[in-house]
Amino acid sequence: MSAPLKYNDKYHDDWGWSLAIKGATDDEIAKAFHITARTLRRWKKNYPSFAKALENGKEIADSKVERSLYERATGYDYEESEAIVETGTDGTQKPLKVRKIKHHAPPDVMAQMYWLNNRRPNEYRRNPENFVKKDDSSKDDVVFYLPDNGRDKNDGNNGNSTTAGSAGTVPVNPG
Repeated sequence: MSAPLKYNDKYHDDWGWSLAIKGATDDEIAKAFHITARTLRRWKKNYPSFAKALENGKEIADSKVERSLYERATGYDYEESEAIVETGTDGTQKPLKVRKIKHHAPPDVMAQMYWLNNRRPNEYRRNPENFVKKDDSSKDDVVFYLPDNGRDKNDGNNGNSTTAGSAGTVPVNPG
């Protein structure tokens, strides 16, 4: 078995930062260094400059993702370039033309939900109990009276009949 790789602050700090800023996990960084994840954790503990380099790189990568998620949630404008190649009647190629097209990406509802679920979890959870407040008092309850169809009973009230509904007596006007 080969000897373990020795830590070099000038080399490993910069390399670790460059991997972290690209979104590499600790396990991926350890594989790139040809060391174990345990050794990487030990280096982070024993060498503050190394831990700080990884932390800074990961912070920048996370910030980029946050910004992209924010733009996706709110919508954004972007420009696309299209290369147009024209040929003359004699078959010769004319100079290349580049046409720029402006587009708008509309806001994405799933990105908005994800953002709000994580940024304001007390207000925007996925659980329905956050949207419907449960209260034991019945003062604000709405009662629906659902009458029977009224066809079976007609007591001769000039076309108006009274039928027993599921929640009480409701006058019914056949019409």
